[in-house]
Amino acid sequence: MMVCIDAVNKIRTLKLAGCVNITGQGVNPLRGSMVLKQIDLSLVEQHESSKIIPDPAICVATVVPILDSIIGREGNELIHIQLPKKWRGGKNENL
Repeated sequence: MMVCIDAVNKIRTLKLAGCVNITGQGVNPLRGSMVLKQIDLSLVEQHESSKIIPDPAICVATVVPILDSIIGREGNELIHIQLPKKWRGGKNENL
């Protein structure tokens, strides 16, 4: 779907609240985006508990290279990244 709408050039905000069964591969069409300003991978709505049972399927090894491709582009508009709780607090060499 994101390819059909030219997401890499059009999507400015992406929020994945409630998408606990995703691995993150679906955000690949945003690779290298210069227009994305905000990406929320926390998988929960604002003011909801960030504890998700069972652990969400989102994979740091899948998503971080996509985020790197955006952050690494000079002139990108990205100003906010919200990571899933399972990535914050633990030690992960990919982050």
